[in-house]
Amino acid sequence: MNVQTPAPLKASDYKSDLKPIWCPGCGDFSVLAAITKACAELALPKDKTTFVSGIGCSSRIPAYTSVYGFHSVHGRSLAVATGLKMARPDVTVIVAGGDGDGFSIGGNHFLHACRRNVNMTYIVMDNRVYGMTKGQASPTTESDWTESDLTPEGPGVTPIMPLQLALACGANFVARGFSGDPNGLARLIAEGIKHPGFSFIQVLSPCITFRPEQRDWKDMVHKGFEPTSDLREASQRLLDDDMFTSGIVYAGTRASFQVPQAQPHPSTDLAKSFKRATAMDDVGEFMAHAMALENEAAARYDELADGMDTHNNKEVAVLFRQMAEFSRKHASEVAGRAGSIEVPHLAPWEYRWPGNEAPETSDSSVPHYLMTPHHALQVALRNETRGHDFYAQIAATSGDAEVRRLAGDFASEEATHVAELKKWFARFPAPRVGWDDDSDPPNASE
Repeated sequence: MNVQTPAPLKASDYKSDLKPIWCPGCGDFSVLAAITKACAELALPKDKTTFVSGIGCSSRIPAYTSVYGFHSVHGRSLAVATGLKMARPDVTVIVAGGDGDGFSIGGNHFLHACRRNVNMTYIVMDNRVYGMTKGQASPTTESDWTESDLTPEGPGVTPIMPLQLALACGANFVARGFSGDPNGLARLIAEGIKHPGFSFIQVLSPCITFRPEQRDWKDMVHKGFEPTSDLREASQRLLDDDMFTSGIVYAGTRASFQVPQAQPHPSTDLAKSFKRATAMDDVGEFMAHAMALENEAAARYDELADGMDTHNNKEVAVLFRQMAEFSRKHASEVAGRAGSIEVPHLAPWEYRWPGNEAPETSDSSVPHYLMTPHHALQVALRNETRGHDFYAQIAATSGDAEVRRLAGDFASEEATHVAELKKWFARFPAPRVGWDDDSDPPNASE
């Protein structure tokens, strides 16, 4: 009898058919991508994995995944998740929420979840604002933020420090990630899920609709935390923290609360697998990068199209979907070129991109819900140009002749794509001044 081994699950297999209705440019798109990548890398069984959430923009996560989900009431996600894990210790329980849901109405549950140390993972998308209810100050909002009609002179109170609070209350794994680094975030989430006990991951996830200044976070977030099991050392690091340092702050050794089965040991060397673009000398590794470059671009274009559809910007949505199809076609062509080459599996954080994401993956904070086809072409042109530069760099630096030849060929193809896109601008001229004026914007007072 010929028994076929099931194909390994991909990140897309953990996504549902529902399309996110977040605003274009929302950081939560990238958080969802990081979560599904982590699930795929850990090969989590879909029938033994559950997402629990509360209320808010970020709490829509269970609906957008294909595993079991429970969309609970405001601030009660950790209580529901604790009960689930106690009843079904064989299930991987992941909780998703925001800074308002988690630290305001759910604040008391957060304190006790940390000290109980039940074996589950809590991912909080922190944008320092209540987004779903149109831009009020949250528990993590700066005391002098004056852009809310409810607090025109600022909240005037000290913001909660989530990492310090988690550490003080006994969380066994404490980390901070950034939606602008989805592959690095996927690694943190995977490490948090593997680590025994209560894992807390704060994700800086910009809300560019109500806090457009958070676009600057991509220039402010920096790596710096290294895992330690020393509580004193972790506390000292947080005293020196500027609120934008990413990485694992603390990986403790405390036993999980009433969870009898053995759990994996925590990772103590996160930096070991983090790489950056250097000379690439292995043909298989190069082809893995080439295929991922196109597949990641297609996934991001699909996200952009979904966001434009949500805001009835159909013309731009159609254009982004066309770009996604082009990227999928190119990915298929690259796979054909691979032929008999043994292409290795790489975890999302093992790719050696020049930045946080693949070169042809659009910056998720760039789109505007009123953007025109001209702007969409600018996004696509930037992506193709970066793809060309990536291949040209490898062609110039690789020590392997076959890698240099393939990279040179791909660089030439990308140059052709750049030239074709430039011709498209004749069909879509630059918009008039004031194209982004909206008499009824999403953040208008109601």
